[in-house]
Amino acid sequence: MKGTSRHTCILAAIALLGPGCIPDLPPNRLPVDRGSGSDARPLDAGGPDSQAFETGGGSGCGDGYVDLEAGEQCDPPSPVDAVLAVCSSTCRMQCPTGGFVWAGNNHCYWPPGTATSLDPLAVNECNPALGSGHVVTFASEAEFEAVEQGLHLVHGDPPFWVGMMSSDERSYLSLVGYEPGWAPTCSGCYVHAVDPKVDLPRYADADGGISSQLCVGASTDGLDPNWRQRPCTNVKTRVVCEREPIGLQFEPCEAGICGDLVATRGAKRYVLVTQPVTADAAAQSCALIAGRLVVLESRDEREQLWLQLSRAAPQVFRVWIGLSQSDAGPEDDSGAPSWVWDDGTRADAPGAYASEWGDRMPAIPGTTSRAYLRAYTGEIDDTLARNDESIATMPFVCELPVVHGP
Repeated sequence: MKGTSRHTCILAAIALLGPGCIPDLPPNRLPVDRGSGSDARPLDAGGPDSQAFETGGGSGCGDGYVDLEAGEQCDPPSPVDAVLAVCSSTCRMQCPTGGFVWAGNNHCYWPPGTATSLDPLAVNECNPALGSGHVVTFASEAEFEAVEQGLHLVHGDPPFWVGMMSSDERSYLSLVGYEPGWAPTCSGCYVHAVDPKVDLPRYADADGGISSQLCVGASTDGLDPNWRQRPCTNVKTRVVCEREPIGLQFEPCEAGICGDLVATRGAKRYVLVTQPVTADAAAQSCALIAGRLVVLESRDEREQLWLQLSRAAPQVFRVWIGLSQSDAGPEDDSGAPSWVWDDGTRADAPGAYASEWGDRMPAIPGTTSRAYLRAYTGEIDDTLARNDESIATMPFVCELPVVHGP
């Protein structure tokens, strides 16, 4: 067991997938021997610790696996001293002077100065010699508020860049590949605005706002209700940088690839199964381990999950999730059956979880009754839910409740 971490995953998770789909484990990730064949213990209903094995067994800090339960925030494979400016020898995130680490995701944020161009001048500001960074992007209002408060950005000029760029002053692509960007038609995207369904207002810059405004700026006045369109060049703008932790939070286990997220630590654990299966088989496999297909309860959970999926090997581009059309109950405004999360929460219910749908989604009529996340580059709705591709099988993600001892 590595540190205090106990990632437990269940062999029955892959029972429906057939033999030969368990990934090979590296030497320091050997499964606990639970027996095989007629001697194997039957699956019981005792929760996710039943018939399980531990993926722990690593060497602690420096093995490349971020053990959240042990208090690690980052973990480079080796050697540790090569990246001390990014991750300490005790596997804690390090920020440049003036920066801070947000406990909601363990990302580092810092303000290196100003730049007159979002690309490449501001981007270069965020790539110090040791470790890479990028112009800050946001998944949620909680993250945005944390950055404003953590960096004391409460008043004064200039505003700071938000890491999104546009080609039409309407649809904005994120500078990082695991976030969806934003458009007024993307209900699952995040933007700091009074009305996220309308175009962002413009800054009145030196030319009165006449020039093309294909980038986004956030005011340092915490009372400003909107991000604003801003020219990408020739305007002095503060730079705020963001850096993700080094290391993986998911590691091979007998059921697939198991791990935790900062956003849901202590409540959920996750199992990624990369073997493609039908939507029904995916749901049944999760149920066999007293879990379900992942229910994404916040934008921060979705962002952190997709970041880990983007680092998985083999890389996955689509995964089934716990969102499907209901065969009964009220229809939505289009007359189609409503979409319901696998925990019974209607996706369009007042106060429900943040929308998962991307640009012009869900498709009507769609080709799947089970939603999936899809990742491609150069599209607004990267990482967001879709139902418009005729793909019979794909990988999936289960979530398991954390069972706390007495």
